[in-house]
Amino acid sequence: MVRNVRAGLVIATRILRQRIRDRSAILFAVVTPLGLALAFSILIPNDFSTFHTRFIIVDGDRGPFAAHLIDGPFAGIEKAGVADVDVVDDEAAALDTLRAGNAGAVVVIPAGFSAAIASGRPTEIRLLGGQYPFSFQVARALVSRFASETGATQLMIAAASDGGAPGPAVVQQAAAAMAAAAPIATVENVPPARQAGRATFYAAAMAVMFVFFATQYGALAIHADRQAGTITRLLAAPIAPGSILFGASLASLALGLVAMTVLWAVTTFLVGASWGSPAIVASLIVSAVIAATGLSMLVSTLARTPQQAGALIAMIALSMAAIGGVFLPLSQAPATIVTLSQVTPHAWFLRGIDTLADPAATFADVLPSIVVLLGMGLVAGAVGLARARRTLVAR
Repeated sequence: MVRNVRAGLVIATRILRQRIRDRSAILFAVVTPLGLALAFSILIPNDFSTFHTRFIIVDGDRGPFAAHLIDGPFAGIEKAGVADVDVVDDEAAALDTLRAGNAGAVVVIPAGFSAAIASGRPTEIRLLGGQYPFSFQVARALVSRFASETGATQLMIAAASDGGAPGPAVVQQAAAAMAAAAPIATVENVPPARQAGRATFYAAAMAVMFVFFATQYGALAIHADRQAGTITRLLAAPIAPGSILFGASLASLALGLVAMTVLWAVTTFLVGASWGSPAIVASLIVSAVIAATGLSMLVSTLARTPQQAGALIAMIALSMAAIGGVFLPLSQAPATIVTLSQVTPHAWFLRGIDTLADPAATFADVLPSIVVLLGMGLVAGAVGLARARRTLVAR
């Protein structure tokens, strides 16, 4: 056992020396993502050029004034392509969607809403926020404007019920009412903001995208040794196939950890990226590296040569990055993309970084991201190592 571990360490050291000698690992795993992170954080403005969100309206009233809110302000913003608006009856399901990060805000219209407005009685609209503060601000603006307009409507209804057109006194009363608090109270329930800033987002996004380029070298080394005939000589020596795979995996993990740690440290000091609690971030980084290592090992077993394996890993990594919210925050993506992103380690890593934007966030808050990342890496890695082992033994 000790001999096999020692052999694996020797193989890992050899792979690391090769990568450092030809500069490829340094270029693709550290220099390129660091340069892109710095460029994006400096050149791209704080407000992203496009914005798209999703609102869920729980209509418990089904009356004319509720219909006016839905078919008026919210229908207008949906028609403009700024948001998707879904009207549902189940408040619990809407809140589950909000907590999962698949909606920007939930608007709850209570039963009796229209009747209260028509009779001049006060009522309320509950506005619930999720992970995306800017989406919540948009929903708040729509509801607040509707509330102000409804105040004037209530006064007109009251004047008409008295059997006459509104006179100067009524006009003055309407103006005073619109300047004062609206008759519809907006009850807000907003958790602390959990969305990383621009510098942090791009630093984390580039780190998780390029970690796949760092962790691929262990898997590529197996292909290169097979192509050069080195594997045959290793297997002829008293070295178990498991030691070869252990060494390749260890080299991948080491390269990935170094790459992400360097980006974490440099972006923190150069552009003020705020990743969060160092201990929790370290756990998140280790989980992401394990996920990337496992997936790289699995994908590489689908190729026959180092060139094919490298191209295939790059294609898969970039495709998952596009879906996983690396190039644009998922808060601005359509609901379909948000759903698809859940199968990518990129989305779960960035979700953890967003969670850490809240200073009060704890390890338990980030635990779902860590568990999913570890699960992806261990499952994909186990399958990849089993396939690679069969190939070595067959060789």
